[in-house]
Amino acid sequence: MKEKEEKKMEITIVREENQSYFEPLMPRELWEKSDLVLGAIEEGAACGVLAATEESEHIMALEYLFVAEDYRRKGIATALLDGLHEIGRYSGMDLTICQYALNEEQSDLDLCLDKNLFELDEVRTPVYRTAFGDLSPQYFGKKPERNDVKKSLLPLSEVTARMWNRFAEKLEKLPEDEEKLTELEVKYMYDQDASFLLVKKGEPTGCILFEQLEDDFLLSYFCVLKDASPVDMMHLFQASYQNLKTRCSDTSWIYINALTETTEKMVKSMTDQKAVLRGQAVTRYYYY
Repeated sequence: MKEKEEKKMEITIVREENQSYFEPLMPRELWEKSDLVLGAIEEGAACGVLAATEESEHIMALEYLFVAEDYRRKGIATALLDGLHEIGRYSGMDLTICQYALNEEQSDLDLCLDKNLFELDEVRTPVYRTAFGDLSPQYFGKKPERNDVKKSLLPLSEVTARMWNRFAEKLEKLPEDEEKLTELEVKYMYDQDASFLLVKKGEPTGCILFEQLEDDFLLSYFCVLKDASPVDMMHLFQASYQNLKTRCSDTSWIYINALTETTEKMVKSMTDQKAVLRGQAVTRYYYY
């Protein structure tokens, strides 16, 4: 009597015809956002999924990597990453990046990426989490009312590519002691309604940028240049708050990457000391 043949692990590109098979393994919002999804099948069961987005013509971002608990430690995550790299090489990608908050919950991901030769960026900044309801009304309760203020706050959807590039160039020219500010990512990555550019006399002088994470939000970048005032800074926060409150409940989480010591102090102040440290923001790169 022949032994029953074992069903081997299979990595497949997830398309419309097989998406329902893998849908329970990944949040709905990521299905809408991702440009590429790979699925893993072991013993006839959908057991793992990887999602990536194209950040530019030659860069991919790893957005999600998940393996069902009963199938872990079997090399499935590595097989999914191998599948991503095979597509990356075929597509002429330069690198794949992965950004996350390094803490106990993400330790397995960190070890997996290290094992699979993702290089770790040396720059690390603290990531805080606060409930939307804990944001201080003292800072966020008022609406910017003056017409000149409204004109100086451009929603990201109204910011031209030329204006965006001008602001990025200004950041690159900052003195070395202010280089803790990270490079701006491409504009479409950020929430178009909750993110704003501050403009003074026709020149961009600051920004507040949010990314949506399922039902939560990441304040991924905040910056005001030296010719902007503290009042201008508050107007940026207030404008974002007014738009976010139509989409958030009091229990929605806001994650804040404190890129500088000044931002870290501000985070604690604007949440009445209720913000909780969630880990260190890290970036890993895989070069092709």
